[in-house]
Amino acid sequence: MLPNIFRNILRLIPTALAVGLTMTGCSSFVYDDLPECPAQLNVKFQFNYTLDRGEAFAAQVHSVNVWAFDQAGNFVWTGSASGEILTDPDFKLETPLGAGTYDFVAWCGLEGNDDFSLATYTPASMRELEMKLNTIEKDGLNVSSSHFKSLFHGMKLSVEHKVNPTAPSITTVTIPLIKDTNDIAVMLVNEDGTALKESDFTVSFTYADSWLAWNNAVRDDSPAVTYTPWSILYGETTKARAAGDSPDSPVRSSLLFEMSVSRLMVDGDAYLDIVRNTDGKRIIHIPLIDYFIYAKGNRFDQYSDQEYLDRRSDYSALFFIDNNLGWYTAAGIYICGWAVVPPQSEPVY
Repeated sequence: MLPNIFRNILRLIPTALAVGLTMTGCSSFVYDDLPECPAQLNVKFQFNYTLDRGEAFAAQVHSVNVWAFDQAGNFVWTGSASGEILTDPDFKLETPLGAGTYDFVAWCGLEGNDDFSLATYTPASMRELEMKLNTIEKDGLNVSSSHFKSLFHGMKLSVEHKVNPTAPSITTVTIPLIKDTNDIAVMLVNEDGTALKESDFTVSFTYADSWLAWNNAVRDDSPAVTYTPWSILYGETTKARAAGDSPDSPVRSSLLFEMSVSRLMVDGDAYLDIVRNTDGKRIIHIPLIDYFIYAKGNRFDQYSDQEYLDRRSDYSALFFIDNNLGWYTAAGIYICGWAVVPPQSEPVY
């Protein structure tokens, strides 16, 4: 007869084996009928592509759509979400994708957005994921006068998802987003107290950027768009006095024209035009994107010109107007609050 101690040890062996099998969990090298190890591929989003580089996804992005393609270019999965769930710091989309290498393309901000139209939500390939700006035809021109809701693009290519048969496999891909919509404020300020009226001027910005490709590039065959203001505001203030000036300073009136435009590119042939309506003369005709880049200065020299344009989404341009309702060029131009007077700053009469 075995001593009690040995009998106790033998009784514990099945329990120890069971515990051991539980700890190895999803390992299948002992028994084939054990469950497979969980393997998960998750998608997260990030929006810090701004000048201050602060994370702004939760505050600015209100809907997401993402598509996945295998290395043969075949569409394999799509996911979407919107609303309050996006404000959760742990928000992610879970995919059913197994082991493999995938390309992801995302368009975000589509829900409730009437300004842009996606070519298809069920693409056969990622090249079909093109975005079109919705315009109206007016006097033979493609015109947009909408105040855009924010649109974002993102992509992450060649994401490898490996599955470990003996341990849980969790891969999380983070897709960085670029904001494709911009606001431009153009202000006209009189120099001598001459009253300005909304009816005095027509302001427009013309640029061929109405089609964005799957990779966020402006298509070469993109039709030109004439952007016109969605808002015009009148304002006035008392002109600041210098020492010795009369206490009766003239009132300085101003007009603020606000426009929304699609993605800006460094090589874009884009012009701001201001027409004096009293005689139909174009008093300002400048390549506005070039002026935005001039204003970049040394403050943001760590960015390429294109990265600067993509990180900035709000722009301003201020022009002084003389008593003939012409451009008072001696005062220069203020772009995004900075004085810019390049050689080509000449009025057009």
